[in-house]
Amino acid sequence: MRWRRIEPYLFFMKGGLVYYTVLAVVLFIGGGLLSITNSADAAGSDRISFASNRTGNFDIYVTDINGENSHNVTNHPTDEFGLWVPAWVTAHTWSPDGRFLAYVSKRDGDFKIYIMNTRTRERRRLTDLDTSEWTPSWSPDGKQIAFVSGDDDIYKTDVNGAHLIQLTDLGGNGRPAWSPDSKQIAFISANDREGKKAGLYVMNANGRKLRWVPEANRGKLGNECAWSPDGKQIAFSLYITRAEREHLCVIDVDGKNFRQLTRGGPIVRPEEAEKQEPAFPPLLHVRPPKISSPTWSPDGKQIAYVYSDTVRWQTADIYVIDAKGNKHGTPLVTGVGQDLSPAWVPEGFLSVSPRPEKQTTLWGRLKQKVD
Repeated sequence: MRWRRIEPYLFFMKGGLVYYTVLAVVLFIGGGLLSITNSADAAGSDRISFASNRTGNFDIYVTDINGENSHNVTNHPTDEFGLWVPAWVTAHTWSPDGRFLAYVSKRDGDFKIYIMNTRTRERRRLTDLDTSEWTPSWSPDGKQIAFVSGDDDIYKTDVNGAHLIQLTDLGGNGRPAWSPDSKQIAFISANDREGKKAGLYVMNANGRKLRWVPEANRGKLGNECAWSPDGKQIAFSLYITRAEREHLCVIDVDGKNFRQLTRGGPIVRPEEAEKQEPAFPPLLHVRPPKISSPTWSPDGKQIAYVYSDTVRWQTADIYVIDAKGNKHGTPLVTGVGQDLSPAWVPEGFLSVSPRPEKQTTLWGRLKQKVD
């Protein structure tokens, strides 16, 4: 009798144990998925986006840092970049939170800058000037986008297209590079008219207090530069005539501590640079190998860049190198066509939840453990 009286109690206890065991498993799975999802999000900075014509026309792709798991982000039959656009022209830029992508496309007939919500796939045109627009660069504070238009002058606008301002007026300028605090912009200019020297420049974000960085001008500069995440250095490519090749170089913002990261060929002293040809040479005058489009990793430890060993950039690959120059550049994205315009993807890109196929895989693995 005593056993029968306490049997329901034991059954309740057993049921309770089953209930709490199931609850614990569910919480474990949920926590595991959340943990794995967060880990995947944290690894967002280990992804790189780039423009490629691997399918016949240019689109923007995202890939893991090991060059695997590439997928098409823009996926449009019209070129998102353009076959005739110089290979060094940057095709896209990310908002700091990774939710939006600004990129160049000619889907409406002329090359314009568009903004796409990477979660909803909604697209909108940013500006509508009378000329083409190039090389968008999103400010680190997320409020503005700078770009090049017209006679290669630099403009900036709010991310909603309001308050368009022209920052330079002599033309011949390359892609603007924001300082991490969004207070300054660096760029490389080919213009040596009206007393202006070609080379690397830094100005305030309102276009004022323009200054030339003389120590960077040791040869022919490419037309793109990149500001380091700590705000102390600027990376750029430099064609050294005596070496007959292009190199990836870094210099402090104040013009000190010039360093050549890629190897092979001599460094030219500033006083010798004046005897050489001016910056910004025509494309055919630059002999391979050629380097363009440097971009720093978010932690400042690596720099990705475009490398080509063909005269007209018929093929181009994306390489990555240690930012201190301790190692040789290594290939990251390669192929038979052109892989251009690398950009490190912010952590917030597609971070709402893991991809469906990934979620299924994770659940299957955890379910096997529970079974």
